[in-house]
Amino acid sequence: MGNIHSFLKNTWLKYIAVFVLILVAGLTFDFFSSHKNIRIGFVAQLTGKQAELGVQERNGVLLAVEKINASGGIKGRKIELVVRDDFGTPDKAQLADNELIKAGVVAIVGHATSGQTLAGLKVTNPLQVVMISPTVSTPALSGQDDYFFRVYPTFKESAQAFAEYVYKKDRLKRLAIIYDTDNAAYSNTYSTTFADKFTALGGVVAKEDFSSANHPDFSKQLSDFHTGNAEGILIIASDIDTALIAQKVRIMDWNIPLYTSAWAQTQTMINNGGKAVDGMKLEQSYALTSTEPAFVEFKSNYQSRFGNAPSFGAAFGYDAAMVLANALKKTGGSADKLKEALLETRDFKGLIDDFSLDKFGDVQRPFYLSAINNGKFTIVGKLN
Repeated sequence: MGNIHSFLKNTWLKYIAVFVLILVAGLTFDFFSSHKNIRIGFVAQLTGKQAELGVQERNGVLLAVEKINASGGIKGRKIELVVRDDFGTPDKAQLADNELIKAGVVAIVGHATSGQTLAGLKVTNPLQVVMISPTVSTPALSGQDDYFFRVYPTFKESAQAFAEYVYKKDRLKRLAIIYDTDNAAYSNTYSTTFADKFTALGGVVAKEDFSSANHPDFSKQLSDFHTGNAEGILIIASDIDTALIAQKVRIMDWNIPLYTSAWAQTQTMINNGGKAVDGMKLEQSYALTSTEPAFVEFKSNYQSRFGNAPSFGAAFGYDAAMVLANALKKTGGSADKLKEALLETRDFKGLIDDFSLDKFGDVQRPFYLSAINNGKFTIVGKLN
């Protein structure tokens, strides 16, 4: 009997010991899993001649992450930013998104342009991974119940208002439009939206496209416009290509008004365009002369941190990261229910304007008319 009691006693002690070990291990796992960094992905074009927008967005996101971490992070957990380059192509965009998901990010901030975003969503939406873009504005992504969000409004209304301004205020009747098909999801729709409104008002539009990847010199397109007696040119292209086209127009000794979309609004365009872009007008949802204290502080911090002034991409990158962090605070840093938390965003205090997200993750914000004067962007006024 003594041996039996001793055996049973030792057996129960072993079970108790194993149970305690399992309990301690579980608590330890829970402790470390709840205190490890929250990984957020960022992806955009960061190399190549059209990289300025992506770099600005990344820098804006970095400033937001640094501010969040300095103030205690998400419930005591730091945000770790995992960065990938999409190289400005759809296939590389999908590859980058897959890499970020494998790296364990809870959400992705990106992409910078519509073409790469549409490609990336084929990866993220099926896996129910949230993607929030700082600057994508194509109407093709509006009104969809998916995992895509944005802090930049669709250009449908702004492009129409821009067309009305050019026709009524600048009194142009014959307009030429040149656009880059490498970002077709943006440029095709923008050019069509603008042209439809312009012609509905009574104007005449001539359109020419090009592929930036093929390194065009734009001579044929501009020669056709000149022969057709265009009174102005709308350029829908990246900052570098917009600057090159403007230079080409002025070399032709053709002194006509030039216009461009928000896609080109970077200091790189001014640096490369020089006097050729002076006087150019554009529409955007970026009041770069805003005196909002948060925006003034952001511009100062950006200049100190990166050595140059922020563009609209940096500001909207910052807003995107802040909106995402606000939602993550509601989920405790988890991807679970993150979509629902983002859809609750109402009257969020952005750097310039307060904004809300609708039931499809789209945003409504004011849009402005800007112009380049003496090498600087200036606000002409609101378009809406």
